[in-house]
Amino acid sequence: MKIYRLSGHPKSMDINLEDSEHLLNSDFNGNPLREDWEPAKVVTVHKRLYQDFPDFTLGKLIVTDEVKEIMASSLQTQVEFLKLIHDSLDLYVVNVINILDCVDWQRTDVMYTSKGRFSRFNTIFFDLSKIPSGTSIFKLKETASHQIYVTHEFKKSVEQYKFKGLDFTMVFDSDFDKDQEDRQKQEYENMLVEIERNKGEEYTYVDARELVDRGEAMASGQWKMQLNRQGQFLLGELLKDVSYQWMIPAYIPPVLLLKSWHKVKKSEI
Repeated sequence: MKIYRLSGHPKSMDINLEDSEHLLNSDFNGNPLREDWEPAKVVTVHKRLYQDFPDFTLGKLIVTDEVKEIMASSLQTQVEFLKLIHDSLDLYVVNVINILDCVDWQRTDVMYTSKGRFSRFNTIFFDLSKIPSGTSIFKLKETASHQIYVTHEFKKSVEQYKFKGLDFTMVFDSDFDKDQEDRQKQEYENMLVEIERNKGEEYTYVDARELVDRGEAMASGQWKMQLNRQGQFLLGELLKDVSYQWMIPAYIPPVLLLKSWHKVKKSEI
């Protein structure tokens, strides 16, 4: 089984919410929302090329009515489709309510805070015996507010109907063996070396943060910060698969305030 992490494609249209107090701006942590939902008014920020999966913000999947009609039967009780209001498109936000406890904690590389609380997954492995047959989309309670996972069945449907606007990053392959794991580790270490090579002028966190607000991307080791297409500040950490896991930080870990930062190429987010 292959499992993927979802993210928006750089060519997807951007939409934004008119009423910042609406439930659409809340954390989607897997709880049903249909009973309290009122259709949210959204507007186009950047039209771009793809419209099947408009990009709103991290952790939320937006689809057109066409995508909904095609994929509803396969998603069934795993999601809620919640109506949005848009001037030219019939749109829905997909609230993933399928929360699985399927992490293989013996193999997964986990980062904890100094107080012993869960921080993030560095490398994740899944226990397939805990993923029910027919699962297409799910979340984990540890990362439910910002991360959606899908199986190959979801990806296959998107490709079959030629829907555009999603990026799939494979985070787990049940056929992944020890040699592949060693190669991935080496690629990760090589990436860190490349980030630090020829880094040029270094900046304090305060100066680096000001440069980010001016449109620069700044890096320090496995950490990277920049603005996304909506102008939101994001903090990213390089994962073992050499992709970045992005988050809108509630606070900045103190250790990052002491690091030196340098300019790097921006990511498409």
